[in-house]
Amino acid sequence: MEAIEPRTEIPRQQQGHNSDGQWPNLVARALNDLSRIVHAEFRLAELGIKQLVEQEIDRVLKVAIALSFLLCAAICAIAAAIIGLHALLGLWWPAFAIVAGISGLAGTAFFRWAERRPALVSTNSSGC
Repeated sequence: MEAIEPRTEIPRQQQGHNSDGQWPNLVARALNDLSRIVHAEFRLAELGIKQLVEQEIDRVLKVAIALSFLLCAAICAIAAAIIGLHALLGLWWPAFAIVAGISGLAGTAFFRWAERRPALVSTNSSGC
């Protein structure tokens, strides 16, 4: 086994009176770098949020257009039902009354169905 030599110190450069003057420059550069990093992160987050908002706006517009077509189809179906009942009954007021009653019942049933809360599924992992 070799003998362990005593530690030798690493020679240091003589500190001059100028070394203290570098600290403000180093701190300023560090803050500048940190500021640029934070600004870059904000820009990346902004781009991600902007893309998400644009996708949601597109989705909402497509749903609104689809709902407008469905509303048009529902109005046409109601008009056809009224005209068909008028041809069958010979009077306008019973045709309107029957279609209004059926539409009211369907709307109430749909409202109650939409109001229902989904049942919570138990996540019991005991295997019972």
